[in-house]
This record gives sequence, structure tokens and C-alpha cells, in this order.
Amino acid sequence: MRVWSVLLILPLSACMTVLPIEQIVLDAAQTSAGGAPTQAAPPREVAYAGSESFAVLLNDERGGLNLVAVVPEPRLTEAAQSHAEDMATNNYLSHTALDGSSAADRALEVGYDYTFIAENIAQGFYSEQAVMEAWMNSPGHAANILDGRAEDFGLGLDGDTWVLMLGAER
Repeated sequence: MRVWSVLLILPLSACMTVLPIEQIVLDAAQTSAGGAPTQAAPPREVAYAGSESFAVLLNDERGGLNLVAVVPEPRLTEAAQSHAEDMATNNYLSHTALDGSSAADRALEVGYDYTFIAENIAQGFYSEQAVMEAWMNSPGHAANILDGRAEDFGLGLDGDTWVLMLGAER
């Protein structure tokens, strides 16, 4: 059983409020209409954090709503990659790191002073297309991807652990 949680981080003022909005539980045994597994196991396509191919997938989704294209941001990629590595190494899946840091904390730690920040996480997906499809089929994750305030993104990947950070800088 896979558990996903989503954070929606509201436009931040001095209060820096982070609100959990949704938790989704997906059974790894879910199947498509034809009875075939929805997720193929390895061998897997190798994805690179902040890769051009992921930007195309991300902006194709946003373009359907005439939203501005988001661009790779090295600091968000650094924060996302660090969190993906931590979760993979320590065998957990959470928006809150073992040190207690949130996505907002991680963005600030790498020098990304934001007006908007959001994070999607996932585990058990072996291609960019599979993780994007799963996120777009989840209302909370899709809301983050399609948020009109987002201008930048960073993608982290370690094995099958994914972190997508979306943001807008001051």
C-alpha cells in the first residue's frame, strides 16, 4: 500500500503557514480497466532531475490551461534532490524530513526566497510519464502542478523516490 500526502502552501506572509490538504492512499495492486498492472516494475527509464523531458511533460499539462510555462530552477532542484535522497536513504515518504524541515524550510535553506512554494512527492514510479500521470490523477497533486502562481520548478529523483518542488520567487 502506498500513501501519498500533499501539502498546499498558501501565499506566505509573516505567518509562514503550511496547511496539509489531502492524503491519498493507493494500493500497489491497482490495475487498469484491462486488468493489467498500472505500473510496470524495473527495468526503468532513467530520469534526470530538472531534465528537459520532464519540463516538457510538466508544461504540456500547464499549457492545456494556458498557464505560463515553468522553468527549471537550480536551487529548487537542489532542495528537491536532497529531500529525495534523504527519503530513499532512510526509507520513508513524507513532506516533513526526519530533521523536521518542511518544503518551505528546504526552499529557504538553498536561498530560494519565495512568494509561493508547493511540493509533490511519490515513490514506486519508474518513469517520468508514470509519476506525472499519477500526480495528474490526484486532485491535490494536480492542483500544485496547475497552480498559476508557479514560475519555477525543481525535480529530485533517487531510485523510485520523486520530489517535485514548484515555486515563485520574490
